[in-house]
Amino acid sequence: MVKFNKELAKKVSLETTNVSDGPSDSQGIEIKSPGKMWWFTIKGITYDDITEVQTVALHDPDGEILDYVVQVEDRGLREKIFNKADDNNNTKLLIRCVNWFGTEFLWVASIKTKLSRQSCLKAIERGLNGNWIKAKWKSNSVGWQSWSHPGTERVPEWSKMDDGEIVDMVFDGRIIETLDHEALVRNVGGSV
Repeated sequence: MVKFNKELAKKVSLETTNVSDGPSDSQGIEIKSPGKMWWFTIKGITYDDITEVQTVALHDPDGEILDYVVQVEDRGLREKIFNKADDNNNTKLLIRCVNWFGTEFLWVASIKTKLSRQSCLKAIERGLNGNWIKAKWKSNSVGWQSWSHPGTERVPEWSKMDDGEIVDMVFDGRIIETLDHEALVRNVGGSV
């Protein structure tokens, strides 16, 4: 099984970027949009604690379109993977969050456009360092709207899992490192 490599994800994102959802560990952590998570906070002190990755949207075996993380050190191979995925790669942020009720979730935010990047970064800035916020996608012309909590001493409770373990769990079977990944083979009409 492929394991997530945070340092490689940072490198891939740096080389590829083009701007144009505490629980106990047994509960599991899911990808969720923060819009329905009420007050939440973001794990980390600065933006450097957030992981930027390249993803491609591909069909899973049941026909559902899901994000797959592309984690390849070799640029040429990475470009071939993007090509096999119909060149629909997207830069996303993996933002570890926990809401007021202790539900930990991973916010996978697209930062493909200038507006989505700016509004997302503003929300992240507000929610780091234990600060509680609300955030909601308003529209393509507004982006993410975020509000800071007026004041609380509430301390977030995080699971004991590290970021790599969470990404491995959330993207189980959806980290692409080779051209023969089943989702890529399916995308070009091959049999898996």
